[in-house]
Amino acid sequence: MKKRAYILAAAIATSPAITSAQGLVPTIESEFDFCQDRPVEPEWMSELPSREKYKRLVIQTIYRAQGLERVVEAQECSCETRFPPWDAAVQHFNDNFLGGDRNALREAEEEHLDRFNELRSTAREICEAEGLW
Repeated sequence: MKKRAYILAAAIATSPAITSAQGLVPTIESEFDFCQDRPVEPEWMSELPSREKYKRLVIQTIYRAQGLERVVEAQECSCETRFPPWDAAVQHFNDNFLGGDRNALREAEEEHLDRFNELRSTAREICEAEGLW
């Protein structure tokens, strides 16, 4: 049931009627309010076959959680701290989840998303004080 709700929410949020009404226009180019020189996601991640796209989500979630962990540990929010190269996240995925099936990877994503959410408010305070949130 949860999966259907996500799919329905995504379909509604991206429908032309909704995006037009809200003035939202999807774009492929990323523009950020801060840290413009963030490391680019490895190209191979966007080129994964359709059946393996969920691996990309897991790696992205690991990356985001690791970034906030670094901010909280360092008690500072420089762009280099919050947005390190992707190597550590990819290595963590390869070491711990590479051979996992979809269920194992879903659990891994949830685990790292929980970690991200645990750190979010503390990291946000630190980053807002530096104007980087």
